[in-house]
Amino acid sequence: MRNYIFGLSIVFWFSCTKSTEAVNNPGESAGSKSANIVIIGSSSAAGIGANPTDSGWVNRLRLATLDNKKTLYFINLAVAGYTTYQGVPENYSVQEGMPLTDTTKNITKALSYYPSLVMITYPTNDVANGYSDNEIMSNYKEMVRLLDSAKVKYILFGTQPRNFDDAAIRSRLKTLNEKMMSNYGDKFNNLYDTLSTPEGYIKPEFAAADGIHLNNRGHYLIVQSVLSDSIFKTTIQ
Repeated sequence: MRNYIFGLSIVFWFSCTKSTEAVNNPGESAGSKSANIVIIGSSSAAGIGANPTDSGWVNRLRLATLDNKKTLYFINLAVAGYTTYQGVPENYSVQEGMPLTDTTKNITKALSYYPSLVMITYPTNDVANGYSDNEIMSNYKEMVRLLDSAKVKYILFGTQPRNFDDAAIRSRLKTLNEKMMSNYGDKFNNLYDTLSTPEGYIKPEFAAADGIHLNNRGHYLIVQSVLSDSIFKTTIQ
C-alpha cells in the first residue's frame, strides 16, 4: 500500500497558494503567519480507500485550505496498518510482545516539527488486533500527556465502523468511541454514528470495497468535520 507523506525531505513551494504540502525543517518552528499541522495514524489518514489515494482526507484538507490567510504546512506521518502502539512516545514502556513505537512516525516525531496542531487517528486496527480498551486508552493517554506537556493543541479522532463478521467486535468499536468521547470532549472528532449502520457496519454509501476503509464520500465527511472543528479553525486563523 502506498503511503503519502507530505514534505518529509523536500519542501514544495506553490507560488499562487497560501497552503502547501511543504514542511519546515525538523526543529524549525512555524512563524506567526504559518502553522505546522502533523497527522499521525493509520491507513485512513494515509489515504487508503480513496480513489485515487490522493483523494484521501489529509490531501483534500490541504486542498480545501489553499486560500487560507495563514500558510499551512501539513506533515502526514500516517502508515497503513499502524496502531496506537506505533504512535506512543519513544520511552513509553509496553508489555512484552506488543509492537514497538515507530520513532519516525510517532508522537515524539510529530513534536519534532514544532506543530501548532497534531491530529491523531487510529480508527480500527487496535480493535482488529485484539487489544483491550484499557491498552488503547492508556496509549492515547500517553500521547496526549506529551502534547499537554508541550502545550500543543490536538484533535483525537474516534473509531470508525468496520465490517467485521463478529458483531461483538463491531460493538467494541462503538463502545470504545464512546469512552474516547467521554474522556476527550471538545478535543474529540466523532464521526462514528454518521458512518455506521445500527449493526455496526460501514454505511454502504461511505464504504470502500474492502469493508475496512472509507470511500471518497467517507473521506469527504472527515474533511468537513475537521474544517468545522473549533480547534482546527482557531489553529488556522
